[in-house]
Amino acid sequence: MGQLVVNGLALGSIYALVALGLLLIFNTVQIVNFAQGQLLMLGAFIGISGAVSHELPVAAAWALTMLAMALIGIVFMVLVYFPLRGRPPFLVILTTIAMGIVLENLALIIWGPLPVSLPSPVHGAPLRFAGIVISMHQLFIFATLAVILLLQFLMLTKTRFGILMQATAQDLHTARLVGIPVNRTIAVAFALGAVLSGIAGLLVAPIFLAEPTMGGSLGLKGFVVSVIGGFGNLPGAVIGGLFLGLIETFGARYISSNFRDAYAFIVMIAVLVAWPRGLFGEKSSEKV
Repeated sequence: MGQLVVNGLALGSIYALVALGLLLIFNTVQIVNFAQGQLLMLGAFIGISGAVSHELPVAAAWALTMLAMALIGIVFMVLVYFPLRGRPPFLVILTTIAMGIVLENLALIIWGPLPVSLPSPVHGAPLRFAGIVISMHQLFIFATLAVILLLQFLMLTKTRFGILMQATAQDLHTARLVGIPVNRTIAVAFALGAVLSGIAGLLVAPIFLAEPTMGGSLGLKGFVVSVIGGFGNLPGAVIGGLFLGLIETFGARYISSNFRDAYAFIVMIAVLVAWPRGLFGEKSSEKV
């Protein structure tokens, strides 16, 4: 039982990181990026290229991956968001879905269809307590999620840039009129959102083998946990991610592993029926 809890929380932490990247973009431009999972996949493969193919130190591969993902996020914004800015939101959302398919196929061409693994950035003997084994990588996942949540919360609530992001989300045209650098703010949001997805990919690759199609399921579950927690609510997304990770792990163990991917949507529907605004309510005016 305890081991299932640890494994479920580690899996849920990955979902939460995907959701935090998705919400960072949403809280700025009010658009859901359904290619967030494919960005996660790119982060995993870029890290693998650095650490495995070119035999760089894992820390250097991580640093290069985050830099590359920031650049990819900006390119993604230029190709997907800017040409359709001001158009109906569903057009931008459909374009993110199409771009996700493009990224998957590019990954197939560049890295091939075979699954590959990435070394963990941390090593050491696992912790053992009352029959529960917690690997160093799982502890690293928990610590990474906690640090990112804290930094993102502080950035959005305590810094000038966070205020600019919220002002841009409230009214883009008014924000531009009062002198807010709207394009720069949006670019940083897309860059940071892609970096968070890249970090999630770097964290998941040592646990599960990376493959070009891995992003679709993880991206959708990042969206699901955002809805469960209350769309736009950062702590809610994290709690939703941890909750879903536990549900999937226990469901696979005691019900059936064949329906593992279905549990996310069953839980989402059940939550929306009981709490239409999510567990912690949708923050439509308070972009945190």
